[in-house]
Amino acid sequence: MLLLSLHSNKILLLAKRLTLLWVFFLFFNKNLILLGDLTVDLMLHKLICLEKLQIGTVYFSAFVVNLDGGNTGFALFINQENDPIFIFRKEKKNEVSFHVNEEQFFWIVKNSQFTADERQSLFAEFVEFLRLMEDKVSNYVFKREKLVRFTNSRDIVRYKYLYLAGELN
Repeated sequence: MLLLSLHSNKILLLAKRLTLLWVFFLFFNKNLILLGDLTVDLMLHKLICLEKLQIGTVYFSAFVVNLDGGNTGFALFINQENDPIFIFRKEKKNEVSFHVNEEQFFWIVKNSQFTADERQSLFAEFVEFLRLMEDKVSNYVFKREKLVRFTNSRDIVRYKYLYLAGELN
């Protein structure tokens, strides 16, 4: 019984240490990005600014980025955020897919003070801007890969609904 008690105390102590290490890692790791259902640990360096545009009260900046392992990607940033709201990166051979930082998107939804008609117009402007950026990166960065486009995905319908409704239900 004493042996079992000592063993369980060691396990408990180990679990506490691992928890502290995990908290320390999350607190100090500024490159951990939550993008929708994906947690991405990226070393991200902006290489080339393709375009900047203000839509409503949000400033968008589109960049070609250098990702971990020397891979090239495309990222869309809002305002002065360090993490992208959208990122396109090669994940499979010959296929580039996108991920959305839902935390930033939800911030836009919650903080938008525009009417439903204004939101409709702003979302259309955003989709046009993103479509132009997708075309640019498809032609210049991802020439040989198939680009899974956000503007052609079913996800855009969900995000459009959330933005136009102004609610996160």
